Amino acid sequence: MLLVGSVLILNPHFLCSQSKFEEINFNSISNSFSVYAYGMYISSAELQDNVQSNVPFLRDASVEINGGFGYGGELTYNPNIRDLDIVFFVSAEYLKARDDQLALYFQQDTNSANVRFTEEYRLFPIEAGLKWNLPVGTERFKIYIGGGGGLYFGSRTRTLGNLKSTESSVNPGFSLNVLAGLEYFVARNLSLDFEFKFREASFDSESRFSTDYITVKGIDFRLDNPFYSRIIVDGPRLSLGFRYHF
Repeated sequence: MLLVGSVLILNPHFLCSQSKFEEINFNSISNSFSVYAYGMYISSAELQDNVQSNVPFLRDASVEINGGFGYGGELTYNPNIRDLDIVFFVSAEYLKARDDQLALYFQQDTNSANVRFTEEYRLFPIEAGLKWNLPVGTERFKIYIGGGGGLYFGSRTRTLGNLKSTESSVNPGFSLNVLAGLEYFVARNLSLDFEFKFREASFDSESRFSTDYITVKGIDFRLDNPFYSRIIVDGPRLSLGFRYHF
């Protein structure tokens, strides 16, 4: 065994092959594009249920609702501008979330009631911006920061007892975003990416129920019909996925 080991160590071809393996530069990829497929998690969101109120306190009042899981895809382009090491990106995502621990308060003359309802929403962000690789890390490991802006489309459904709302109109929102991420190359053209993104994604919705009243314990309470709400998905977005460079 010692003889074999000595032969391998002293063999110049063996040393050469080892050197080539160690000198693989994962940052020297000449291709300018990459695609990133990822899953994501958003911790929380907010529901504003009086966005057309003339009273600022009521208009800005919000209740926290659940975030959820989703997925997305991103395309990047590296223009190879000298030593700036920046890339431009455009992305699209889909998020679906549900919260059934919410309640509406009704009052009719001397009668009142709290009625639990379920809020379900879907968010479709379309974003663009740029990322900058920080001058730290190794050949296989990168740390980057960036930011941009996006349009946020969405839809929502409210279930109140046996009533389910339908949307009349939806207005997308706009927000800037900032991000930071880690990239680790598991192969020459393939990396594992983990990213934080902070934004205030929102959309406004006009919805209505099929009736103007809800009956609770034999008492009819009037509904706000139609009703206007804003969903604000402002919890941090965490994503994890694979990026392929080509």
